[in-house]
Amino acid sequence: MSVVAFKGFLERGVAVNFFSGYLAHAVVHRLLPGLPERGPKPFTVQPLFFNGRPALGRTAVEAGSQVELRAAFFDEELGERFAEALKNGFEIFGAYVLPVELEYKRLQPAALQAPAFRAEFISPARFETPPYVKRPAPVFDLTPRPLNLFRSAVKTAVRLGLADVKRALRFLRWAYASVGIVDFGCRRMRSCTTAVQLTGGRRLRGFAGWAVYRAFETSMVEDMWRMLSIAEAFGVGSGRPLGFGAVRIAPLQ
Repeated sequence: MSVVAFKGFLERGVAVNFFSGYLAHAVVHRLLPGLPERGPKPFTVQPLFFNGRPALGRTAVEAGSQVELRAAFFDEELGERFAEALKNGFEIFGAYVLPVELEYKRLQPAALQAPAFRAEFISPARFETPPYVKRPAPVFDLTPRPLNLFRSAVKTAVRLGLADVKRALRFLRWAYASVGIVDFGCRRMRSCTTAVQLTGGRRLRGFAGWAVYRAFETSMVEDMWRMLSIAEAFGVGSGRPLGFGAVRIAPLQ
């Protein structure tokens, strides 16, 4: 497991007409040829940041703007290759992004003791509900309830080999019974959800606010923080390889 974070400056202005997670996804595929086009991806990305703000929709970006790209890899070797390829920068819409700062780090899941945390959803998050009955299309829950957050993180942890199924199920039972939302808010005045423009004219809606969570029973709080480290690195919910479900976690007392 590894995370690559890049900062650079755009040599000329560009206009972004759709959700910029697609651009970050395309950069990874361009610099790492041979990655699978279909099926589970071995990486996730966050949307591109321009001058410190995520580009979730149509954005005019001026020459000289700071560009940030962040990607997490299930395989350390892939992360190393990507970091090496990023040393010379990359292009978006034919404009070169000149490298300024590049960080590569192996993910070490934290084991904190704080009983509460704040989660800021950087890009829209939505969570597919379990298919208990036959249905023609997936059904999504847009709420940031604890079980949605932790179920997504646990699936990633199991895939990474950081948790076995038995302990993962035990943790989810604990999270369901012990962790609650004590506050939440929205970036927009009218709604905590936002819709972003996809390629082909499609739109996707997801939660894009913030929420404060507290564990009212702390016997598995260290496991909670290990899962939150994974959630922050790899995102939560559906569409993470395209930049959806990016989340920032901060401990609270």
